[in-house]
Amino acid sequence: MGKGSTEAIICFENVSKAIMAEQMLTEKKVPVKVMPMPSSIRAGCGFCLRFLPKDIREAAAFLWEQSFTGIEAYMREETDGAASYQKIDMAHDGGV
Repeated sequence: MGKGSTEAIICFENVSKAIMAEQMLTEKKVPVKVMPMPSSIRAGCGFCLRFLPKDIREAAAFLWEQSFTGIEAYMREETDGAASYQKIDMAHDGGV
C-alpha cells in the first residue's frame, strides 16, 4: 500500500470557536464536518473540523480572514494501513 492524505482537520482552542467556524464555512459552501478530536492529538477543545485535503487551504485562508486565532491544522496520512496526523504549518496569511 502507498502513502496518501485522506483528510485534513483544524483544531480550535474552544468549542464556541469550532461551532462558529463550522457555521461560517458551511455558509461559504466549504464542505466541513464536526468530529471529536483524534486521540493522538493533544490540542484544542476536544472537537475539530474535518475537510477533504483539497479544501484545507481555502478553509484556513477564510478563517484567517475572519480573524480566527488559536487554531492548528493537521493532515491525516495513511501508510500501509496505519494512520497518523502530521501538523501543518499555518502562516498568518492563510497559507498552509
